Amino acid sequence: MEDYKVKEDFDPKAWANLDTKNSETQTSQTSVGNTQSERLIQVDQAFSEIAETVKVLVERNIDITIGYKNWLTLGFALADGLGESGRSFYHDLSRMNAEYDNAECDKQYTSCLRGKKSGTTIKSFFYMAKEAGIDISQIAKEHRSFNNCVAKEVDTCANNATVPTGTLSEKVGKIEDSKDLDKDMPSDILAQLAQLRGMTFTDKINREDWPAFCLPILDSQDDPVGRDKMILGSLNIISGVLPKSLYSIYDRRRIYAPLYNIIYGGFATRKGDLEACRKLIEPVKRQMRQQYEKEVADYELALANWENAPKASRGKMPEKPTPRSPFIPANSSASAVYRALAANGGWGEIFDTEADTLTNMLSKKEYGDFSDLLRKAHHHEECSMARVGEQLFIEITEPRLSVLLTCTESQLPPLLAFDNFVNGLASRFLFYALLNGIVEFRNVFEGSDRPIEDIYKELGEQLFVLYQALQERVAHPIQFVLSKAQQAEFMKAFKKMLKEHYELFGDGIQGFIFRLALECYRITMVLTALRRLSERLETGECLFDENEQALCCDDRDLHIALTIIECLVKHTVRIYEVFSQKQENPFQKSDKKNAEQIKNLYMALPNEQVFKTAEAVEIAQRLQISERTAKRYLKQLVKDYKVLDQPRQGVYQKSGKEVQA
Repeated sequence: MEDYKVKEDFDPKAWANLDTKNSETQTSQTSVGNTQSERLIQVDQAFSEIAETVKVLVERNIDITIGYKNWLTLGFALADGLGESGRSFYHDLSRMNAEYDNAECDKQYTSCLRGKKSGTTIKSFFYMAKEAGIDISQIAKEHRSFNNCVAKEVDTCANNATVPTGTLSEKVGKIEDSKDLDKDMPSDILAQLAQLRGMTFTDKINREDWPAFCLPILDSQDDPVGRDKMILGSLNIISGVLPKSLYSIYDRRRIYAPLYNIIYGGFATRKGDLEACRKLIEPVKRQMRQQYEKEVADYELALANWENAPKASRGKMPEKPTPRSPFIPANSSASAVYRALAANGGWGEIFDTEADTLTNMLSKKEYGDFSDLLRKAHHHEECSMARVGEQLFIEITEPRLSVLLTCTESQLPPLLAFDNFVNGLASRFLFYALLNGIVEFRNVFEGSDRPIEDIYKELGEQLFVLYQALQERVAHPIQFVLSKAQQAEFMKAFKKMLKEHYELFGDGIQGFIFRLALECYRITMVLTALRRLSERLETGECLFDENEQALCCDDRDLHIALTIIECLVKHTVRIYEVFSQKQENPFQKSDKKNAEQIKNLYMALPNEQVFKTAEAVEIAQRLQISERTAKRYLKQLVKDYKVLDQPRQGVYQKSGKEVQA
């Protein structure tokens, strides 16, 4: 059995993350108190923690061996941590599986003992137990008093030598308590943080359960965070291009597939990889361009005939066709987005790698209410726009808009400003924080034989087959449906999620959970459509039977979608914790002198338009506030209360925060 470094007190998370491959080096670096007898005490404690965890799993009849991969991983983990002593635990845990066979189990564990080079360590066991709902930290607490005694004993034997402090668990605890998105985090533990907090999902889903279409996407990345990122980006892009012939009924309303995502992270988190996702709908974009070029040629011919015809018989002048593309630039006015959606027949995708591009457009009221459009389009609510000067009226009855944004943490606060948070725009997005755990210069030549874009181009050609098949079904749409058992599982999962988070965060979190449920349903729809594509391409059959009216959800797709959302709710809560605290009335609990008078001035200032210092002073004087005091209050409203913006010197505008009178 391996020797492990003595800690001040035993922490299964910290112990599980020790590098057993470098145990000799670690031992040599440990303080002089780390004797053989002390290591034996520590190993005995480790055995006790594992035994207690196994006991809880067995008592609760929790089977963590479902699926051959999980069973194999468990064997390697116990073999790594306990050697031959782990055999009985392997049998105890395997016995709960209906396919358990004593001889086969014994043979498998022997094989695991011989295969220690697998790379799997005992931390995988603790991880599997934690994912199954076991409170590892609670188990550790039951042994804390003994562990503290051991630590003191070691310290004494070491003649006051320093015992290492600052375990992984302690570092993670400090970070988990932080409410600041921009807080610097130690780079050596970010990956473990993501794992321990359940903030990744692809590592929790069996590879064989994914639709075959998704496998090249998973294989294009070498870590869970990277795989999560590319799966989310791909599902988002695909969701936006699926025609309206694939629909479902959710909460008594017709819904379609498009998703809203924000993927954010610091520098060097490889957000740029998501650009490859554009290639998934390159064939659709190419077809739309060809159609537009044909329409332009037809228009030019019709225009020439119109110009050459006698004026009395000309009739109406031919209309110039509008350029069409799946992608709508984020740097567009609301009017431009309406036009693009109308030209595409009601659908489009906004994909931008700099979220502040969209933030800038949301803040420009003179360009139309962009936020209103985004909020309505998410639920396919009718959107309309009128321009009297242009004699223009556009009405889109069922908009299908997908939005994929990437950004840094610093770009989030402006995007999720007060008005966009309280009006529900923020809750329409799925959030994912990219956490990198390694600071290194990666091998930029690895895999250079094939660009990532080529992988997505090939997938795009496959996806085009699904797009065309659904286009042909516009007159005979197909309804995506869940079985009664699947509906029950879906309801159970979200009732539990809502209850847990409502108890923690109160009323404000409800909208986020409700929309996470809707996005989960949409993800399930996309996955099942991709599974049908992969299966029928393999057999050479038509994707949809002529008389087919319903596309039934695959159990695997529902489980994948639920696993994704169980992960994303943790990212969402992180966002909610930070930004909900910033939405309080800035004048409440203010300890500043004359806060009530400052608030009264603020309430009297113009709400919509910009105003100058002189106008504010005039308003202040009507409230019996002197000019000098008014100017001081204006500075406080900008710098301290942050409820006024100052576009330029002497000019002000309310920032959009709703303040109760």
